[in-house]
Amino acid sequence: MKFSNLIVSIWLLISCTGTTNIDRDFQVLFKVNDVERTVYEFESSYINHLISTGKNDTEFERNAYISKMIDDILLAESAENKGLKDHLIYISAVDYQKRKSMIDSYFVDEMDVKIEPLTDDEIRLAYAKKQRTVYVRHLYSKNKDDIEKAYDSLQSGANFVDFANEFYETAIYDSSAGYLGPVKYFGVDDVFAEAAYSTNEGQYSEPIKTRLGYHIVYVEHIIFPAILAEDEYQYRKQGIESQLRLRKQQMISDNYVLDLMSGLEVQTSNDNLMKLRYVISNLGNDIITQESNNPENADVVWTDKRIEQLANSFDRNAVLATYMLDNQIQVFTFGEYLSWLPYLSFQESKLRLGASVGRGLRNQVIYQLSKKNGYDQDDRVKRKVEIRAVEILSELNQYNLTMRAILDTSSVDVPEEFRNRLISSKEILVRASYWKIPAQDIDEAILIKDKIDAGDNPSKFDGFQIIDYRTIVQNESEYSLVKKSLLNTPIVAKSSESGWLIINVKERNITDIATETKMDDLERSFKAYASIQKEIDSLRTHSYIEIDTTLFYDIAKLWSPTN
Repeated sequence: MKFSNLIVSIWLLISCTGTTNIDRDFQVLFKVNDVERTVYEFESSYINHLISTGKNDTEFERNAYISKMIDDILLAESAENKGLKDHLIYISAVDYQKRKSMIDSYFVDEMDVKIEPLTDDEIRLAYAKKQRTVYVRHLYSKNKDDIEKAYDSLQSGANFVDFANEFYETAIYDSSAGYLGPVKYFGVDDVFAEAAYSTNEGQYSEPIKTRLGYHIVYVEHIIFPAILAEDEYQYRKQGIESQLRLRKQQMISDNYVLDLMSGLEVQTSNDNLMKLRYVISNLGNDIITQESNNPENADVVWTDKRIEQLANSFDRNAVLATYMLDNQIQVFTFGEYLSWLPYLSFQESKLRLGASVGRGLRNQVIYQLSKKNGYDQDDRVKRKVEIRAVEILSELNQYNLTMRAILDTSSVDVPEEFRNRLISSKEILVRASYWKIPAQDIDEAILIKDKIDAGDNPSKFDGFQIIDYRTIVQNESEYSLVKKSLLNTPIVAKSSESGWLIINVKERNITDIATETKMDDLERSFKAYASIQKEIDSLRTHSYIEIDTTLFYDIAKLWSPTN
């Protein structure tokens, strides 16, 4: 069970020494100048990448990902030399990561004191599972309905690999469709791990929900240890117990949060909440949405532009709620709510502001408690912040390089390979104008549509939104709905991000961009790519990069079920 809507999933590093398997996780896999990354840090990041993107584990994907991690470190060092540590985005993002990491670690430790002592039988079972190697495939979607339909198909007799090709819409039959490789019992999302280790070889799990979305886990192969030695168990027992305690901590998180919040005597400022709701509902609709990697939800997130708009539209000192903490009355201001928005749902803020403010208040309270207990100096916090800081600096450096490149008006020859790759990655361009109304569920959506069909004005319904004529890109959740809808006909639909809604497309133009992509667009894209690549090539030439290739090869062997 994940931390129910509380904090990002915790990857706790258990400090153990001794046998090769334990030591290997914390061995240095690669070094870039003075920056080191361990096997554990690579593997946990890599498998998270595979699960969140739906990609398969391949030799190419592993090599590409370790190269990306190296490039991020190099670009971060370059960014620091350029003074980007003083950039407001960097300062804000690192501060946010520190606060989030503090509440993560504090929460884990609070849970630790609340669970019952583990029995020897529980620890032995966990030890036995940890010694197994389980190779899995999965079907993954952020849409619960997609996974439930997939489960019905599998229950009707569909072959998992055949169906995975259909589910992922592979261009040609791919025998590795949905393949993730081996997952460690304590190395992935708890729900995912429990499903994988509770399913027999050659079988699949029921649909599960993790912090990333919905899955069906198929167990490809299980390798059992030849023997479970008692002396080996006794040596590893303490480390296994610590990891199992973490899993149990996550299972009691709901009650902890409920007890914490109910004891705060929260009083909301309804007037300010109503004013804030009005401001949020009238934010500009021309902002391009993005998908969230945030474990709290899969809705549209608060983009930097939205947050900036909101920050300039409301008083930071406005009190949204008061509460009791340490026998003193505390205030939760709009400014504090604003500071937690990057990982909260924009959709929830618009439709259920009270719940959104509650999440922000919850985070603020746990942050205050963690700060009071010195978690700003916790080594776990420092490490998380260090790794996130590298990612932020890399992104800022790439953004600056991209902006400089596209402002260059000189002509450039676009290589044919780049041209084909860019064009082939897109199929059609959709431009449209439409309106939509959100609904809680299908019954409400049908009711609203019936009223509109009977003559009610759509604009009178809560959440009514007009989208002016604009380009809708393929990764937007409503792309397919807009593309397929009948013109000037309200329909009931469901978006992977927004849920149930009524949508009415007023105007639409569909263009085949494979033949009409403008040369200047191609040139700008190539300039940006070439500028970043030139910087990386230069940095690699003048940097010390060391990869433990033997260790990396051993990991690759473990990940391949055929070896």
